Amino acid sequence: MSDKVHISGLQGTAIVGHDHWQKPVPQPIVIDVTFSTDFAQASDADDLHFSLNYAVISNKIARYLTSTHQRNFHSLGGLGQALMSELAAERAACSAVNLKVAAPKLDIRSVVSYSSSIIESDANTDAKENSSSFPVEGVYRIEGLRALALIGVFTFEREAKQYVVVDVDMGVKGHLDVSRISEGLHSFLERTNFKTVEALIKACAQWVLSFAPETNWAAVRVAKPNAIVYTDSVGVSGKYTRADFADMSKTGLESPESPYGAKSPADAISTTPFDLPVTSPTSFSGQHTVYVAFGSNEGSPTANIARALQLINDHPQMHVDAVSALYVSKPMYVTAQSDFYNGVARVVVRDMTPHDVLTALKHIEYNELSRVKVVDNGPRTIDLDIVLYGKACVNTQDLIVPHRAMLSRTFVLAPLCELLPPDFVHPVTAEPVHDHWAKLRATPADSAVQESPVLEQVVPGSGERSLRLGPQRATHIMAIFNATPDSFSDGGMHCDLTEAEIQAVARGMVEQGATIIDVGGCSTRPGSTQPSADEETRRVVRVVRSIRAARDLDSVLLSIDTYRAGVAQAALAEGADIINDVSMGTHDAAIFDVVASSGCGYVLSHSRGTPATMAKLTDYSYSGDDNLVEYWIDAQEALPEADRAVVQGVCRELAQQVCAAEARGVRKWQMILDPGVGFAKNTQQNLSLMRHASRLKQYAQLDTTANRYTSFQGMPVLLGTSRKKFLGEITGTSRADERVVASAAAVVASVQQGADVVRVHDVRAAREAAQTADAIFRGVH
Repeated sequence: MSDKVHISGLQGTAIVGHDHWQKPVPQPIVIDVTFSTDFAQASDADDLHFSLNYAVISNKIARYLTSTHQRNFHSLGGLGQALMSELAAERAACSAVNLKVAAPKLDIRSVVSYSSSIIESDANTDAKENSSSFPVEGVYRIEGLRALALIGVFTFEREAKQYVVVDVDMGVKGHLDVSRISEGLHSFLERTNFKTVEALIKACAQWVLSFAPETNWAAVRVAKPNAIVYTDSVGVSGKYTRADFADMSKTGLESPESPYGAKSPADAISTTPFDLPVTSPTSFSGQHTVYVAFGSNEGSPTANIARALQLINDHPQMHVDAVSALYVSKPMYVTAQSDFYNGVARVVVRDMTPHDVLTALKHIEYNELSRVKVVDNGPRTIDLDIVLYGKACVNTQDLIVPHRAMLSRTFVLAPLCELLPPDFVHPVTAEPVHDHWAKLRATPADSAVQESPVLEQVVPGSGERSLRLGPQRATHIMAIFNATPDSFSDGGMHCDLTEAEIQAVARGMVEQGATIIDVGGCSTRPGSTQPSADEETRRVVRVVRSIRAARDLDSVLLSIDTYRAGVAQAALAEGADIINDVSMGTHDAAIFDVVASSGCGYVLSHSRGTPATMAKLTDYSYSGDDNLVEYWIDAQEALPEADRAVVQGVCRELAQQVCAAEARGVRKWQMILDPGVGFAKNTQQNLSLMRHASRLKQYAQLDTTANRYTSFQGMPVLLGTSRKKFLGEITGTSRADERVVASAAAVVASVQQGADVVRVHDVRAAREAAQTADAIFRGVH
């Protein structure tokens, strides 16, 4: 039967057991009844005689409540079953009757009710007065029970309780003191400690089934009304029977001092302020990957960090597998101190527990680098924190892993996401760490805690010189100083100058806006003949030595355009800061060792072959590699098909050399990426790279064979388009020195694409173009 007659919200009073003060007094009662029947004949005849008369039934229920006002029904279920008996005649004319009895004032914490359904096959069964066994099972409900519980995975959720709203349905064939269950459940909720609402609903169900033996099953719904501000609430629900807990201990269900969920003393919740229930692995034997955050703001931060990482590497059971870029951040909490240098290292450990790792790191901090802790969050020579230990969770007085503050710190999440693939899930929150980083970037900053959350990057040079980069920094101008007789644009102009002349040229470059001078002693233009290593060294060293002899030029960074390790080493000994390697280490792999030992900056400029052969090596077609997973981090759309091969091919080959450099000890923070515009690319390929140069910082790959993740996130990008042949092909200018305007336009495009450094011949024009582009695209002026 599909027809129904409804009576909703019928009010009266009845004694349904004891109230919260343990008194059997009449309670306001609200009754809802639905009769499943067939009133087709009444519809056709328009005659109530053929249907159930809801007015008559309502009066009948009201009279019954009045006549029994001194009777104790012992529970809402007792009243419900009595009403079902009273409605026996009406039930006989129905296929089913659904009845709900609610007592909105019976419990001071929630609204409690009882529901029962009797179908046609049950029609002749009635409850006996005061019987504890009812003819059918009913559902007792606790609705809207609010309690303050420690629930959630975020730092703020671990440090303060929040409201949860709980609804419980309980299947019972008999009486149930639902107010007692509500009171006990409320007490239980306020001493629980869970990371997830999924665990909380199961614990609530087990509590109900343990302390209400009359209950056959329990369905629990838990909502968090304050978890997401633009929703009324979020939550979960589940239904459980006694069979679900047949093999589970009741540990923690009764003792307020021991919150539910601890399976053994080793798993018990600690008394640390950050109260996180954990279940850690029982063994830490074998190899594990640990992510260690580092920071320093005393002495020479870069040297402190390099020394700390070397000491980690020197430990017989620890190896620094990879490091992030090096960031500069404003101090948090204690703001009256120097900026911090921060990053994260991926460390492989063997047969070490998290506490073993902690002990080793603390030894480095306090014994090796003489850290003196005066105040929390104060200055320090070095700070080494375990951010992640694989996917293990640890919660003790002296160590919490994952690190409790990692999700609220830009200077941790930014470098960490360089080392974690985008599908790596936080062990506690069950959300990808990259998603947390995206949320943090979108969160308004609190200037009372930190002057600014904006991060800058730093590429170390020699001595105290370094290259600072960031979203609020102007684009760096790298001026070209060719000490060669055969460079494509200005060969011979700066060859065989005196020291004074060299200094005058360099001074002019700096005055026009150069922050870096790139010295070349060997032409790398396509088709050029290479000088001997000795001749290249002679040319380069003269220029570097001359510039470093001028005190007013001491702050300018000197870059050496070479692919030879010997030339690089000689120039660094004279005070060079950066090695600009057009071969990205493919011509002379020993250059990696030179760069690693010096700690200088290193530009990996993409190319193929040699200057004599590169023009023929422009095929970037790719058949795929099943062992290589490639990502575009935070990319909003796919690359156009016409541009994809060269852009992805260049990134793939650069990544191969980044890995090779890291394997020889070069740190990621030393490296600058250059897609090599004009080298082993035709005009259309050069344009593709210029259109999508921003993709370089989004590229990442996972080598599943070696289980190695490499990301270009955090790596500065250099673009060198100045006076190059493809600009002449576009503008129809055959002479290189006539491409100044085209070069300036390419500088603007480079800035728009997020380049950090542009390499140029015409410094003043490039500086003005970059200044304009910085103001337009970055708001820096």
